[in-house]
Amino acid sequence: MLRLVIAAIVLLSLAYAGLAQPQSPDGAAVQSPPVKLSVLAGPLDDADETTDAPAQTVQATGTGTDDAIYIDQLIDPAATDAGSLYPDFSDAEEPEGFRSYSTEYRHYQQDFDRAGKSYEDGLIFHARRETRDYGEFELLATVRKDRPSNDSPDNDTSGGRLTLRQYGFALNKNWLLDNSVGVLRSDSDPVLSSSYRFNLPSTLVSGLKNWSRSEHTQLRFSAGKIGTLGTGRIEDFDTTSGTLASMNVSHVLNDRWLMSGQLIALSDSDEVQDHETGALALQYQSDDRRHTYVGHTLTGSDGGDAVWLDGDTQFGRWRQRYGVFWLEPDLLWSDTSLTDDQQGFYTRSELRSQRYNLTIGADFNENNIKDNNELPKNRFTNLFVTGNRRLQRTTSVGGTASYLDIDPRNAAAGDDSRVIRLTGYVQQRFGLGDTRLEITGADIEKNNENGNLYGITWDQNWNVSRWLTLSTTLAHEQSSGLSEDDKRDSASVLFTHDVTPDFQWSGSASYAHVKTNGDPGRDNYNVVLGSAWQFLPSWVAHLDLTWSRAEENTGVLDDLFDVDEKTLLLRIKHSMRIGRAYTRAGNKTGSSGYGEVRGEVFFDDNRDGVRQAGERAASGIFVYLDNRYERVTDNEGRYSFSGVQAGGHSVSIAVEDLPLPWVLEDDAPHPVTVTVRGVAEANFFLTRIIQ
Repeated sequence: MLRLVIAAIVLLSLAYAGLAQPQSPDGAAVQSPPVKLSVLAGPLDDADETTDAPAQTVQATGTGTDDAIYIDQLIDPAATDAGSLYPDFSDAEEPEGFRSYSTEYRHYQQDFDRAGKSYEDGLIFHARRETRDYGEFELLATVRKDRPSNDSPDNDTSGGRLTLRQYGFALNKNWLLDNSVGVLRSDSDPVLSSSYRFNLPSTLVSGLKNWSRSEHTQLRFSAGKIGTLGTGRIEDFDTTSGTLASMNVSHVLNDRWLMSGQLIALSDSDEVQDHETGALALQYQSDDRRHTYVGHTLTGSDGGDAVWLDGDTQFGRWRQRYGVFWLEPDLLWSDTSLTDDQQGFYTRSELRSQRYNLTIGADFNENNIKDNNELPKNRFTNLFVTGNRRLQRTTSVGGTASYLDIDPRNAAAGDDSRVIRLTGYVQQRFGLGDTRLEITGADIEKNNENGNLYGITWDQNWNVSRWLTLSTTLAHEQSSGLSEDDKRDSASVLFTHDVTPDFQWSGSASYAHVKTNGDPGRDNYNVVLGSAWQFLPSWVAHLDLTWSRAEENTGVLDDLFDVDEKTLLLRIKHSMRIGRAYTRAGNKTGSSGYGEVRGEVFFDDNRDGVRQAGERAASGIFVYLDNRYERVTDNEGRYSFSGVQAGGHSVSIAVEDLPLPWVLEDDAPHPVTVTVRGVAEANFFLTRIIQ
């Protein structure tokens, strides 16, 4: 079966390449002038959606007549007097319509000392073509084979995925359609699916999807078999159980009002009961867009109901966000679980200026709203204030103060708890680089215990050279007075080095020593090395190596044992594009020239908006350009869109798929301005919802 799939991918690539050959009016292929080939080297996700135009018919020119006459230059001696037997490649015209393809081979090897070695091999084929009348087409096909270790009882497995997309098909002068078939995500209007506190997640299915839109109305439909993406390095689709159908309608009532509604139906799932659930959102925006109010409601045939309201108001330099919510238990939406069984309200006040920022927030909520005595019932109060100020061009200070109180409301909830946390930092730019020093202290009361926590962190970005970036982090944290007192010391380093224009390598290393209640301590190590080498104009090779060691406590006489893991990922990719049209992404702005949009998504532990060496990347996050073009962040949390038309655009991420308790404080799309041959950056830092 695996050989058949590989053969099919090869045939698809050969057939796709054949689309570039011009044809005569009777359908027969004609000899075309040679074309110039331009290559595109880079990650698979760097290829962007485009639109296609058919190949141009080429006629051979005769000698002395107006009719096209074929002359075999190798047979007719007179032909040699006309000039060279070979055409001038520099004058050859590329065919109309952009066509691109890439083929990537991946080999992944994992060596887990207690499970043995396992292997994964696969191919990824990606093709795009734009047409003159039918929009843009994209094909993505993957195939993989897993070989578990000899000690594993599992057998070899294989899998793959196939997706075909069409973008920007003009049904008539008023309607544009996007169509997809294969592995895809269910879709809904962002006004309906996203809000500050609660989100309606999407579902991965194998089926079909349509997005039809006009000036005032949008229709979204999707249906298919529910499944998940594989956990390996070559993403495939594994069907789980259940069938999902979804229909979303959004309509702009006037300049101020927008309404969006969605109905989903799920059946035959082993995880969630069959149900039909409907959601409705009504949005109001003032003429100056300084006041926005959105009301949401959700109800289902089998399950609870929910209502939540959000407001967003701008008063001068102050932005005020607030909302109330009431969510019954057992909410059902698709095949995923929702945050439910709680009620309360929240408020955020934000002040932004060039020299200082200030945010004041409060959250009050209560769970177990049906007063079920068999379930814990708690009342949560969370207050915080965070801010920073730039004292001068090279110096800034900031800090956070927070208060969290958990008040039990029934016997099943246990004891109350309270945490008061203070954090302060100073950041200074020196000749050696940027230095950031942060101090944290906390007073903790829980389970009739009264303890303390303090910590200090030093982050340093070193100015080494324009070809080498280097940052380090040292941290110490310790708690006392609790049943489990921890002491943690850690160090990490992160670097990137551009050796030549065609070769780059990067890496990171981290060490942590953790002691609990005076035990001997546990040492954890992690080392990551990566390299990228463009060894030919259209060929790129990536090699990533990781090694980690963690000491685990057996729980018997403080006995420790080591857990080692080593991985290797090799990627070899060939990419090519032909045609006069360039890769494009993002909405058209009417400007001339193209640039690039890129950035990264990471977990911002210290809430300063800058990634430090010890802060983790958020991989696998969907990033959207102009709410249409999508990328997925790589292992370093990075994404990029190339071929973006110069002008204003917006970048956003799929907040409904973020891992809790991490959130995006400002989920509004980030505006970016792309300049000709320039790079616009939009970074997203995720913070804990309660910190």
